[in-house]
Amino acid sequence: MTTPNQNRARVALAAAIALSALWIGQAFVPAILWACVVAIGVDPLTRRLEAKLPGRRATTASILTLAIALVVVVPLAIAGTRAVIEAQSLSVWLAHARVHGIPVPAWVAGLPVGSSQLTTWWTAHLATAAGASEQMARIDTAVIIEQSKGIGHSLAERGIVFAFTMTVLWFLLHDRDSISRQLERGAARAFGESGPRLGRQAVHAVRGAVDGLVMLRLAQGVIMAIIYAIAGVPHPILLGMLSGLASMIPFGLVAVMLLALAMLVIKGAVVTAVIVGVAAFAINFSIDHFIRPGLIGAGTRLPFVWVLIGIVGGVETIGLLGLFVGPAVMAALVMIWREWVAEDAPEDAADPAIS
Repeated sequence: MTTPNQNRARVALAAAIALSALWIGQAFVPAILWACVVAIGVDPLTRRLEAKLPGRRATTASILTLAIALVVVVPLAIAGTRAVIEAQSLSVWLAHARVHGIPVPAWVAGLPVGSSQLTTWWTAHLATAAGASEQMARIDTAVIIEQSKGIGHSLAERGIVFAFTMTVLWFLLHDRDSISRQLERGAARAFGESGPRLGRQAVHAVRGAVDGLVMLRLAQGVIMAIIYAIAGVPHPILLGMLSGLASMIPFGLVAVMLLALAMLVIKGAVVTAVIVGVAAFAINFSIDHFIRPGLIGAGTRLPFVWVLIGIVGGVETIGLLGLFVGPAVMAALVMIWREWVAEDAPEDAADPAIS
């Protein structure tokens, strides 16, 4: 017969082992969380594929994992190839500028303010070979090389983490039912009947965040492509696609928008650039603060303000991963509160009136 002291010792030992495991594997915790988020997001697709390939779990998991890896790797490979090409072109342009100087661009004359001052400065410092060489000599090439090495090391590190994420994802997809049953039993033993309900609430919140992210970002990319085309921005479809993808990254959309606006300013369409900037900001603000929280809250009966806190707070705290983890945490918190204040009926725990 187990004594209370033995029970307490077992709990303390289990907690110590769990904390030790977390400490040892802390570098891979984000990768595991990403794998869980992706597995939850593609669960409906997993079930459809399993229905078409009954009894072939390994094949299903492999197909989905490979497809998800390609969705990430192919755009990055294309972007990396373009970056190398552009870097080579920039190197040739810099060498030419050192020898011949950089003529004053035609768009400078079209600036509404500061055109003459900029023309004077450009003529004195960049238009001649001597001036251009002097300005470019100020660029610290040693710092650039050192930063390039840091970027290469960071990319290699992220590549390892990505490979680990895909490995974990394969096992999550392959053993989905077994893992779900174990988690439900563990939650029930630890927290009673509320445990499995909390888990399901968190899963619904994550799935809502994934659905909202994918659908809304695709729609945002299409809308931005249309705006770019109407405004006369070069390569509107490419920039629209980049806007949709970059909007998933904090400040990513801002970088693409600045590029598009710079193209308009260079063409002399300053007023159009201002209109495009305001329209893009309004669209992005509405999607991030109203439409997406509404989609996530609809699946979990989570009040709008808590969804917004989960999204914004999660992104501010742990980056892009917080976009999915934040709403899940808030959904679990609100459910605990509802059950705590409910009088006696379990169904009161789902009452969405608490906000």
